[in-house]
Amino acid sequence: MIVQDIVNAMLYRYFPLLLALCAAGITSFTVSAKSEVIVPVIDVATGQLYGSVSGNTWLSAIDTQKSVKDSLMLNAYSSDGKLLQKTTVSATQTSEICLSPTFRSKMPLPTNAVTLVGSRRNAALRKPEALDKNNPVYREAVALWLRERGIDESYPMLSQLWRIDLEGDGRDEVLIAATRHRGSETSTQAGDYSLLLLRKLKGEAVVTIPVFSEIFLETCIAECALQRYEVINLLDIDNDGKLEIITKSVGYESITQTIFSVEGLELKKRLEWSCGS
Repeated sequence: MIVQDIVNAMLYRYFPLLLALCAAGITSFTVSAKSEVIVPVIDVATGQLYGSVSGNTWLSAIDTQKSVKDSLMLNAYSSDGKLLQKTTVSATQTSEICLSPTFRSKMPLPTNAVTLVGSRRNAALRKPEALDKNNPVYREAVALWLRERGIDESYPMLSQLWRIDLEGDGRDEVLIAATRHRGSETSTQAGDYSLLLLRKLKGEAVVTIPVFSEIFLETCIAECALQRYEVINLLDIDNDGKLEIITKSVGYESITQTIFSVEGLELKKRLEWSCGS
């Protein structure tokens, strides 16, 4: 009886309103869903717009550029996992050798600022640890990986060695960059290589996943401009608790920067921009 009394009271109270809405022809109601926030990503050094993410959807730079307003606040991050400051950006003319729209910070940024992300939260969830590049365990791991692909290099020189928990599961991954280049800018010798590897655990076994790899089993003259690879940032751009890997590839008169997400043993390319001939 109490429930029925409440229902009757509500009908009595709102019945005139319902009659008025029906008379006006309004017989159904919709509630608009809250639109997903678009999170753009911009390279500080070049001003190149990578693109953005909105919920689970990654958007190209062209699809993103109209969403980058002068009033949009972005966080500036260094490569070692520090949120440095907030800033706004404005569109500027794009170089003829670059493909993406260009946006520059309207405020002075620290010299170690690398990446701008248009999100209010801190995307630098965890900080990378730079390991000793002469670490024998990782040098031997790279040597083994190269031998399996026909390159005999007993003591590879590592250019980068970072350890970090990418997925937030308490298990660290390791990112390794190494290069041997003895040719000219556009040539390589037999046995030259350039690579960026991700080492992570699958169960209790260590798996090595190539992010990038170039291997030259034969000498190549004038047609083989070797790329040099490095990780420039590790940020949670899409707010899933996992860090995306932002890489830089530099070659002869060219530069490319790419954002990857890690899904199990797979790397998925999400966003990328390039400049160069």
